[in-house]
Amino acid sequence: MRILLIDDDEELMEVLAQKLIEQHYAVDIANTGEMGREFIALFNFDLVVLDWMLPDVDGVQVCKKIRDQGYTMPIMLLSARDRYTDKVAALDAGADDYVVKPFNFDELTARIRALLRRDVNASSPILHWQELSLDPKTYEVRNQNQLLPLTPKEYALMELFMRHPQRVFSPSAIIDNLWAGEDPPGEEAVRTHIKGLRQKLKTAGMPKDTIKTVYGIGYRLKSDDDLTIVKPEKPSTEISQKIAHAWTRFQDVSWQRLTILEQFTHAVINQQITNKLHNEARNCAHKLAGSLGTFGFPQGSTFAKQIESLLTSNVHDIAHLRRMEELVALLKLELQHQPSEKLIRESLDSNISLLIILDDPIYSQELVNIAQQRGMKTQIALDITTAKEIIAQESITAVLYKIVFPDGEDLIFLAQLHQQKPQVPIIVIIEDACLSDRLEIVDKGGGLILEYPVKPITAINSVTQLVKNLGARAKVLIVDDDPQILLSLELSLQPWGFQLATLDDPRKFWDVLEAVKPDILVLDIEMPEINGLELCQLLRIDRHWQQLPVLFLTVHQDENTQHQAFAHGADDYICKPVISSVLASRLLNRLQRSRFFLNNE
Repeated sequence: MRILLIDDDEELMEVLAQKLIEQHYAVDIANTGEMGREFIALFNFDLVVLDWMLPDVDGVQVCKKIRDQGYTMPIMLLSARDRYTDKVAALDAGADDYVVKPFNFDELTARIRALLRRDVNASSPILHWQELSLDPKTYEVRNQNQLLPLTPKEYALMELFMRHPQRVFSPSAIIDNLWAGEDPPGEEAVRTHIKGLRQKLKTAGMPKDTIKTVYGIGYRLKSDDDLTIVKPEKPSTEISQKIAHAWTRFQDVSWQRLTILEQFTHAVINQQITNKLHNEARNCAHKLAGSLGTFGFPQGSTFAKQIESLLTSNVHDIAHLRRMEELVALLKLELQHQPSEKLIRESLDSNISLLIILDDPIYSQELVNIAQQRGMKTQIALDITTAKEIIAQESITAVLYKIVFPDGEDLIFLAQLHQQKPQVPIIVIIEDACLSDRLEIVDKGGGLILEYPVKPITAINSVTQLVKNLGARAKVLIVDDDPQILLSLELSLQPWGFQLATLDDPRKFWDVLEAVKPDILVLDIEMPEINGLELCQLLRIDRHWQQLPVLFLTVHQDENTQHQAFAHGADDYICKPVISSVLASRLLNRLQRSRFFLNNE
C-alpha cells in the first residue's frame, strides 16, 4: 500500500518513513501542502499522514480541500495542539484520526495499520485490471463476471498484484505481505501459490502468463507494454473535433469579410468609396490577417496583411488598386480550399515540447510514441552533453530525466537545469531511491519523482498533469474583438491549465476586469471604440491595477507599433499567429517575474 506523508519536519518524516518502509509500505514525502495536493492529483494513495503546521498553509485547510475534491482515502492529522476544539475542527474537515505530538512511533504505525484495515473493510472500491475485477468487501475475484474459486492465499496474492499492478514483488516481499504475523514459509510456498493462481486464471480464460516472472527479481502482473504494441501516431479525435467545430463556426464569417473587401475594390473603381466602407474593409483585412493563419490558411493571412497595408495608403493609386484586386482574388482562391488540418493542429494542439534525457533508446522511443500521440514535440538526449546542447537551442516545456546515480554529475546537472529554467517542470525517473535521494532530488529542483520501472503512458501522463499545473492558479483575461482569435486561444491554452476569461467587446473591459481580477492581461491593439493601447494606458494610471502584467498579441509587426505598446506600459509583445507553447511560455515567464517582484517588495 502507498502512504503520503505531508510535513516539513524532515527528521521526523525520515524516521516515520523508514519505519513504514520496514513494514513494506510504499512512502512518498511532500514538505508543503501544495506539493502534497500535487502528489494526490497524480497518484493513488491508500492513506495520507498530514501535519497541521505546514509552511504554506495549515493542514486542516489541506484536509478540507482533499475532501472537497472527492478523495476518500483515510487522513491522519498530526499536531502539537491538544485542545478538544482543535480535534473537532480537524475531524469536521475530514480527518479520520488525530494524533497529538510527541507520539510513540510504534503506536502511530499501529494506528496507521488500523486505518488501512478500516478503509479496506468499509469503503474499498472494486479493483479492476483488464478483464479482472476484485471486490475487497466480498473477497471475490471475477473474470468477465465469471467467479474464480481462489483459496485465501491465492486471493491475497491476487489483491496484492492488483493493488500494485506496476510493481515487481520478490518472493520475500510476498511472504511478508501474505504471512504477516504468521510463521513464514519458504519461497517454495510462494512458487506453489503462483502456479495454482496461474492455472485458475488460465481456466477462466486469461493468458497463462498473466502473472509474469521477472527472472532474478520476482513476479508482477503482465503490463500493458507486454500486451500491446504502441500504434503509430494518429490524429487526436478530440483535437480534430475542435478543429472541425472551430472552422464550421467561423468560415461564414471569413467569407463575409472577404465580400466586404470585394465591395470596397468595386467601390474604388466606380468612385463610390465612403469612409464607412473604407474603415470596414480595413477592419476585415486586419481580422483576416490575425485569424486565417490559426485556422489553417497561412498564405491567406499573408495576403490579408498586404491588403491591410494597402488600405492604410493611397487607395486611389492605380498601382495600389490593381495590387489590391489581385490580392483579394488570391485570398478568395485560398479560402476555396480546405484548411490545412496539420497547420491547425500545430496551432491548436498543446505543442508541449518535451526533452527526454535517458540512456535507454528503446524505452525512449516508447515514450516518444506516446508523447507524439498526445500532440507533444519531443527531443531525445542519451547523455547530459546532448541535453545541454538541446536546451541551449530549443524552447523546452518540460523535461523527463532518468537519473542513474543520484549523486555527482546527475544532481549537479539537475540543479543547473532548474536554475537556468526555473519555470520548466522536471520529472525525475529513478530506481530504488531511498529517502535521502528523494530529498536531494527535490532540493535540486525535481518537480516529481517516478519510480523505475514506470510505464511510458504513466510517465507521459505525469508530464501532461505537471504542465497543466503550471498555469492552474493563474487567471488570464484575453481581450480581442475577433471571436475567431478568442476561440483559438482558448483551445490552445487549455493544456496549460490557465483559468481563461475572454472578452470581445472592449467597452465592457472595466466591468469584466473587476469581476475576473486576472493575474495577467492579453490585449489586441486595434479594436472598435477603444484600442488596446488606450486600455493599457488606463491601467497604468490606476492605483489598483497599475502593476498588472500586460501582454500585447497583435498582427502588427512594425517597430513603431511595438515602441508605442511599450511606451504605454506593455510588459511583452507577440505577433499573430502564435504557437500555443510560445504564448504559454511567455505568459508563465511574465507571471513568474511578476510574483518575484511582488514577493520582494
